[in-house]
Amino acid sequence: MPVRAARLHEIGGMPVIDEIDAPLDGGAFKISAAGLNPVDVSIGSGRFYAGTPETPYVIGSEAIGQTAAGARMWLRGQGLMAELVSAPAWSFEVPDGVSDALALACGVAGLTGWLAITWRAPVGPEDTVLVLGASGTLGATALQGAKLLGARRVIGAARRTEAIPACADEVFDLSSREDLPRSTLIIDGLWGEPFERALAAAANGVRVVQLGQSAGAGATILSGWVRGKMATILGHSLMAAPPEVARRGFVELCEHARAGRISLAIESYPLEDDARAWTRQASGSPGSKIVVELS
Repeated sequence: MPVRAARLHEIGGMPVIDEIDAPLDGGAFKISAAGLNPVDVSIGSGRFYAGTPETPYVIGSEAIGQTAAGARMWLRGQGLMAELVSAPAWSFEVPDGVSDALALACGVAGLTGWLAITWRAPVGPEDTVLVLGASGTLGATALQGAKLLGARRVIGAARRTEAIPACADEVFDLSSREDLPRSTLIIDGLWGEPFERALAAAANGVRVVQLGQSAGAGATILSGWVRGKMATILGHSLMAAPPEVARRGFVELCEHARAGRISLAIESYPLEDDARAWTRQASGSPGSKIVVELS
């Protein structure tokens, strides 16, 4: 039985809607919505460090799917923007009262930001938290989460300062040449020059959670910044997190979002507009979670 799917036929191209064969097992999950993330565009442009699948391939690394028994699940894997998919690497049940779109916002991007401040470097009451890239879903989650967890001060830094959540105690425009504020915890989704500036200005004993490279793959870090400040730099990748840690964090974040304690911007597109959704995600910083609806 053929099913519809969004596929990329050439690296650097645009996804198109194709009919493909359903999974041999009949499809463990019926997909209702799928999310787009920076990693999808990175893979599709040939820039992803782990390589690119052979074309054509089905795009999408997260989705919401329903089992034959009726359970609604958040799925994390590859090739998920299709009407039926086989069981992926991760599948977590979506809490009641959380929409597909909100669950996707709490998925790859939101969960990465949430685990950064709850698991990788738990926020404490004495922390001044600086979020680099606070205008996107990941950064907005980390910033709001740090505030929710009782950080002394929370600073959002981005070029699109109007998209930084209003709960920030301070907003910093990264296009400014002024020194960045002093911080005890840096959540860094940018790397490159913004991170260099943030580390140079940081407090002694600063912890850094590094989880993205939107500003560039390389950064020049002076030895004195690391040694003199007794800095701790922690790498963070969602897929490297223990599944049970990720599952617990996903439920926590969904519950906070459902209650309105964390607010996440969402843009939804029908599957027929997958190319427009892809272009929006590829724009650099859409400031919203990009969701593609399949049903």
